[in-house]
Amino acid sequence: MSVLYVTEQGTTVHKLGRRLVVRKLGHVIETVHTFNLEQVILFGNIQLTAQATTFLLQEGIDTVFMGTGGRYRGRLVSGDGKNILLRRQQFRKAEEESFLLDIAQRFVRGKLNNCRTLLRRHQRQRPNDEIQTALLRINHSIRALASTRSLDEIRGREGAGAAAYFGCFPRLILQEGFPFGGRTRRPPKDAVNALLSFGYTMLLGTVTTAIQVVGLDPFLGSLHAAENGKPSLVLDLMEEFRPLLVDAAVLRAINRRQMVPGDFLYQEDVEMPAELAGDEPPAREDYPVLLRPESIRKWILVYEQTLRQRVLYPPLGTQITWRQVVLEQARRLARHIKAEEIYEPFVPR
Repeated sequence: MSVLYVTEQGTTVHKLGRRLVVRKLGHVIETVHTFNLEQVILFGNIQLTAQATTFLLQEGIDTVFMGTGGRYRGRLVSGDGKNILLRRQQFRKAEEESFLLDIAQRFVRGKLNNCRTLLRRHQRQRPNDEIQTALLRINHSIRALASTRSLDEIRGREGAGAAAYFGCFPRLILQEGFPFGGRTRRPPKDAVNALLSFGYTMLLGTVTTAIQVVGLDPFLGSLHAAENGKPSLVLDLMEEFRPLLVDAAVLRAINRRQMVPGDFLYQEDVEMPAELAGDEPPAREDYPVLLRPESIRKWILVYEQTLRQRVLYPPLGTQITWRQVVLEQARRLARHIKAEEIYEPFVPR
């Protein structure tokens, strides 16, 4: 399966037979055959012709719209319903408090175990007291999960483990020019946070596709509260993949100099976002740090290379790509909802 990313501003996506053609000012920039095309992701000012839109809907090709900074805007959704029986079971289970607590614990345990896995890899190569302390705190959060009796308690254990994890994250960054003072989301205030936020948005798209393929409702989760327009189940399933698919990719990209400080627009370079303009504009230090438009494709390539890496997946007894792991975990979650098996988060050995 393949993904088409369109980042060149001012381009238009056309349909030509069984191909999608990306053009700008009459010139063909890229041509992709739709055989095995799983997803189309459009960044910023990209146009779809009516023929291309109809074709994408008919073929069920997931099409995602994102801002140039990586902010999720929306997606094309066909009118076809998927797996109504599974969704009925999903909604019934959402009324069972014991089920919600159990599955939320599993999601958080998966995330914290994978945070621990990432830290241990770095600790073996470059031992550090701060990393060791963070590992002890994460271990405590994992053990304490078993005694939690409410979603708020589970979220609290997740928050404590995440704070310990990101508290030592600067020790994993080996290149100059990438200061990291902690996780900041809206807006990202440094280059590391800009990469993390952009990466999590791409992971959101990857997990959403898997959830939709399986036929679950992406808006009904457990760990993340249900809100209008919030894909709670997608955010739940994302948790176990954040450390190993995004955080690890960020560290590789920085430490191997695939991404450099010059790939970013810093506060002094960024124009005030329109939504922040007003009588009292924010201080310059509160502006976001963003990837330069020409550097977005570099980061996308790093993420896609990560998804194509193969890893041993014990439930199947073979090696599969990380993209396939995400889909298989969504399928396991569906079987858990149908009481056909017990869901276990994926933690690589």
